[in-house]
Amino acid sequence: MKGIVLIISVFLMSSCGTKYNYIDTGTCKGYYDGTIYEYLKQDRGHWDSITKVIEKCSPEVLALFETQKITFFGPKNIAFQKYFYWGQPDHISEQVVNYNKEAYACINEWPRTLCDSFVKSHLVLGVTMRDDVPRLEKDDEGVNNGGGVVMTTEWGNKLWCWTIRNPFAGVPEAGDVEMKIASVKADGITIINNLGNIATTNLEAKNGVVHALADAYFLGQFFQFEQ
Repeated sequence: MKGIVLIISVFLMSSCGTKYNYIDTGTCKGYYDGTIYEYLKQDRGHWDSITKVIEKCSPEVLALFETQKITFFGPKNIAFQKYFYWGQPDHISEQVVNYNKEAYACINEWPRTLCDSFVKSHLVLGVTMRDDVPRLEKDDEGVNNGGGVVMTTEWGNKLWCWTIRNPFAGVPEAGDVEMKIASVKADGITIINNLGNIATTNLEAKNGVVHALADAYFLGQFFQFEQ
């Protein structure tokens, strides 16, 4: 009995100063108080590889991440791991498109021109948040019929982005919003690679936003790796 009384007493003492036993642990703001380059550099678990590529770029390309308002479609570390693995002669497979034509073994082997073109092919001037991207349009038969927005990167390739809102509990347009992306030809219509969902959107920093590409993304799907 004394043990029960002691436990109750400790519980009451520990709950003093809280409201209805609620402890405020703060709010996730989804905002990094620094530049996009600083954000990428501090999160090595996801962005260590792309940070190394940016650091090998020309000064004017690096400056885009520090001074300009930009939208960056960020490839995570896994995209680089797949690129180097499947590009080696012992690992080439007919079931996997090999974009590593030069059989590079690591980022240190990339020439600066390749670093520049790769980074610029994932970067768009101006800030485009997920909710800035229009919904996918469908015709009367439910077939995709445009919508979204086509963006031209600093390298010159085109990316088509669109959003959909999922149903919730059987109610259309009541669920979460997903942002999707595809690389398209110069006409802005013909799809080269439909990459599906963007894994994480709206990773916002002082000078723009990062949209993290999904694990299924392969380096080279935005443009062919050719020098």
